[in-house]
This record gives sequence, structure tokens and C-alpha cells, in this order.
Amino acid sequence: MRSVKAIHVAPVKSLGLAYPDTVHVAPRGIVEDRRLHLIRSNGKLLTQREMGHLVQVKSEYCADPEWLRLSFPDGASLEGPLVPGEQDVTRIFGRNVPGRVLTGEWSIALSDFCREQVSLVRSDRPGQCYDEYPISVMSQASVQKLSEQPGSTMTPDSRRFRPNLLLEGCEAHEEDTWLGGLIQIGPELSLRVVARDPRCVITTHDPTTGEQDADTLRIILSYRPSPRAAYFGVYGIVEQPGSVSLGDNVTIT
Repeated sequence: MRSVKAIHVAPVKSLGLAYPDTVHVAPRGIVEDRRLHLIRSNGKLLTQREMGHLVQVKSEYCADPEWLRLSFPDGASLEGPLVPGEQDVTRIFGRNVPGRVLTGEWSIALSDFCREQVSLVRSDRPGQCYDEYPISVMSQASVQKLSEQPGSTMTPDSRRFRPNLLLEGCEAHEEDTWLGGLIQIGPELSLRVVARDPRCVITTHDPTTGEQDADTLRIILSYRPSPRAAYFGVYGIVEQPGSVSLGDNVTIT
């Protein structure tokens, strides 16, 4: 029986993951996922690709009323309501994403951590800061198979891939066979699987420290060769919004 093993969201894009028991998936994705993002002093998006240790900062976000908490690895924390300031437009995966730079201590604390000037931006609407598609899906069996490949020293840790929905009860890479089809998750949510997920250098980083510790892309390509990318997991778009909880059944329709 396929079911939801874990739910991963990153309220601030590229910071540490949060693990809710239940989320509501709206037409453009999970409202709390990647609601905020970081920009450098030149206005460009800052992610783990450029600064792996961002993952050490944890974030908690509430949408109504809007509230954020940042927890830093030295034990310091910062929390409070979100107060939007000056307008900003950030280029994210070929899209212009409008938002507002938050006022207050957020950018100061994050700049101290990053050791360079950065700003924390809240997008104007939820569901604007995804990579290619709103929802990513992966099976734990795929992660397990990767960890068993020759030359791999990785533990089967799904956090390395940051999937929104991690499933159990599947065959390894079974999710590839769902392309073009619908998956029903719980009693409400329906997703259409539209693409395989091309992986990037973030997967080579330890999901706790952000330090590069594995040649993940090479290992994926060693047993899943492709001239285009190291594909691992799939992307979905929302056909029918709804809530999802840990343990919900997953049906391929």
C-alpha cells in the first residue's frame, strides 16, 4: 500500500526543512513552502547552490496571521510578524517574482550568518517561488536504491533531495512510470505528474551541515544514464487541491 511517509516544506527557500504532519496543497502548491527567499546585494536570488550552509538555519512560518521564526545553529533565534517594506522583483527559474523586502531585524541576522549583505523577501503571493513545478514527489525506495549503488557512502536520507511528498510502499523509481498520469493522495488531493526532476549540486550537500560530502549526481547517472540531467523523483501540478497528512494512502489513477 503506497502512503505518505514524510512531508517536507522550506518556508524560506534553501533554508532548513520543516516537517509538518498535515499541509493544505493549494492550486499553486503548499502555501507555507518557499513563501520567502533571499537575495544578495545585487538583487539576485541566493540559494544553497551558492551557499550550502544556509540549510543550517531553520524556519517556521504561519500564513494567517503572518509570522516567522528563524533558528540559527548557534542557538540564537528571531521571531515575529512580517512587515513588508520596499518592492522587489527577483528572477527565479526564468520567472520574474514580485515581492517585498521585509523590514526589521531579519535581513541583519541573515547577513551576519551569511557574512555578506542579504535581504529577506516575501513573495506577493504563495506559490511563486517553486523551481520548475509546484510539487515534488519521491519514493523512499528510490533513495534506498541510490544509497546501495557501488561507490555510494550516503545514508538513505530523503532530506538531501527535499521532496515535498515522500512516499513509501513503492518500488524504486516507480514514480517515473507515473508520468502523464494522476495520483490521488488522501481523500482530497489529486496531482498530475508532468516531469522527472533534474537534480542539481544541492544534492551533493550534507542535508544537516550543507557541506559537500557526496558525488550524488555521478552516482545517479551511473545507473540512470541520461544525456540531459541526473533525474531523480518527479514533479506534479495540482489538479484538485486538498489537504494531505502523514499516512494518507496514495493511488495511481
